[in-house]
Amino acid sequence: MHIVQVANFVTPTSGGQRLALNSLAEQYLAHGHETTLVIPGAKKETRIENSRKVVSLPGVPVPFSGGYRAIVRKDEMQKTLAELRPDIVELSDKTTLSWVPQWCRNMGIPCVVFSHERASEVVSERFPKWLPVSPVFRRWGENIEQHVDAIVCASKFSAEEYLPIQDRVKIVPLGVDHEVFKPNSFRAFDQNTSACTILFAGRLSFEKRPHVVLLAARVLSLRGVKAKFVIAGDGPMRRQLEAMADGLDVTFLGRISSRQELATLMASADLAIAPSPFETFGLSILEILACGTPVVVANSGAGMEIVNDQCGAIASPDGESMADAVETILKRDLNEVRKKCAARAADFSWLIAGESMIDLFNSLTQKQALWAA
Repeated sequence: MHIVQVANFVTPTSGGQRLALNSLAEQYLAHGHETTLVIPGAKKETRIENSRKVVSLPGVPVPFSGGYRAIVRKDEMQKTLAELRPDIVELSDKTTLSWVPQWCRNMGIPCVVFSHERASEVVSERFPKWLPVSPVFRRWGENIEQHVDAIVCASKFSAEEYLPIQDRVKIVPLGVDHEVFKPNSFRAFDQNTSACTILFAGRLSFEKRPHVVLLAARVLSLRGVKAKFVIAGDGPMRRQLEAMADGLDVTFLGRISSRQELATLMASADLAIAPSPFETFGLSILEILACGTPVVVANSGAGMEIVNDQCGAIASPDGESMADAVETILKRDLNEVRKKCAARAADFSWLIAGESMIDLFNSLTQKQALWAA
């Protein structure tokens, strides 16, 4: 089977979406399937990366996006897909490429959309209220719902966007590389004699709510809790956050490109805070748990589908509530909590995710073959 992954808004330094594309592709290849990735670039070129063909098509730079590009020319994409002759298309874009499912249906090719974000949150979080983008997103969504063969969501929270077409929605939780993200050691922590290390790992943009971490830091400081905060990541809010951190014990590390270095950092923290209420899965949350570190997550979004009271805490995404949750965790035996974190993360793997996707692809290609006959 030839699986063609199509994605917009992907760069070599992209986070969760790029990781999901690559990790799933590894599983497709391991199961003997031909795999091609089509993404935007500065120019058209074809190369081989880790045994997978990668086709870059000229993409238009997206303003204020930090280097993202988008493929907007239909003719170029249509010609490329026709030349690749896919057995199935896995589409990771619900916006400018929302026409692809209809084209695939016309060509007799099953198309699966992988929903990485909820459109309602994208509109509310990333665009000014006065900008009339909602009708555009609604039209894109209708294109997909009318023509797609299946929609894959990584969580129940993500799947709520597609309640009218639940019969075509499949929930496939993502995975974690347990060879990289694993506990270094289980150690005791004494709040009376040492300061705990609290980590935030993610993009410093408003939808991730990094400012809530600093509000919690301020609350804990006023309560006399000894805590060192480490912020791993970069983004448009960095300067604002650095100003907010004045007088607090906060270290900004910037973006960490090495997965091994990131895993070491996650394993060395006493706990982490992931306050975004819009996570459609939370790969970094899962990676932190796999390193044996408990996580405080928001009481909205997919983080609360991964974290339970055995391996972290769930709280409202505000400074007071997050600080309360941190103190609750610190009162527990962190050695035991760390074991529960690693055990919880063991329920997730890219092998399971890949097999679930392949099962879906097989069912759709078989159904298409019956229709063609």
